[in-house]
Amino acid sequence: MRLVLALDVDSTVWDTGARVCEVALGVTGETLDLESVSTWTHVLDAYGEEKTTEIFDRVFSPEAIQAREPYPGAAEVLRQIQGELGIKVHFVTHGYDPEALGPHLEPWLGDHFGPDVDLTVTTEDKLCVLGDIGAFGMIDDRPETLERAADAGLWVAARIQPWNREFVAVRADVHGFSDWREVPDLLRVL
Repeated sequence: MRLVLALDVDSTVWDTGARVCEVALGVTGETLDLESVSTWTHVLDAYGEEKTTEIFDRVFSPEAIQAREPYPGAAEVLRQIQGELGIKVHFVTHGYDPEALGPHLEPWLGDHFGPDVDLTVTTEDKLCVLGDIGAFGMIDDRPETLERAADAGLWVAARIQPWNREFVAVRADVHGFSDWREVPDLLRVL
C-alpha cells in the first residue's frame, strides 16, 4: 500500500496571487499588493462586487488552466517523491463547478506532475476527502485547512504565503517552505 499525499492546487502548486494581480491590473488598471490584499474579501472591499466577480471569474476560468505554470521546482519535486519516495500524489481542490473544472485541470496536472496523479475536485470539506483517499498528509495554503488537518494528526506542510505566514510560524506541527525543493527533506523525516 503506497502512502498518499494530498495537495491543494491554487497558491500551492501554482501562483494564484500573481494571476489575481495580473487580472486585477487588466480589470481595474491598479496594481494589487499581495502583502496587504491577500483575500477575496480584501479585493471585494477594494473594487466592489462587480469588478471582484469579474476578476474571480477570469482567475478561476477552467479554460485558462492550460496557460498556468507551476511554481519553480514543483513539477520536479512531485515527480521525484512519486518515483524515489514511492508516495502517491492526489490533488484535492475546491471548485465551485467540479464537473467543469476537472476536465481542464486533470490533463494539466498529468502533463506537469505525471500521469499517475489523482484529482478530486470538491465543494465539500477537504478533510473528509483526505479520509476517503487515506492520505497521511496534506500540502495546502489555507490556515483553516492546515489547522484542521494538523489537529487531525496528519502530516501538514504549506508553501508560505502572506495569509498563512503567521499561522505557520506558530505551529510546530505545520512545516513551512518557501521553495518546492525543500519538500523532499520535509518528507524524509517520516
